[in-house]
Amino acid sequence: MDPQHIQLKVPLSFNQLIDIVRQLSTKEKQQLSSVLWDETREEEIHIPENHKKIVRQRLKRMEEHPESSLTWEDIERNIKL
Repeated sequence: MDPQHIQLKVPLSFNQLIDIVRQLSTKEKQQLSSVLWDETREEEIHIPENHKKIVRQRLKRMEEHPESSLTWEDIERNIKL
């Protein structure tokens, strides 16, 4: 059997599934995470309205005061101090 294709015909609870995931290696968990995000449609992701409001406020502040914002290059340079 191909190790990348496993067929499970055993009913699992969510907690049992979590227990199985915890046994995966870090690399396997990263692969699983990538697959899960790829399988998730954007409209299925709920973003609370108060989070959206915070982002809108920050974008507005950045547009009104661009000098107070850092570019990604500035951030990278500061991190590499």
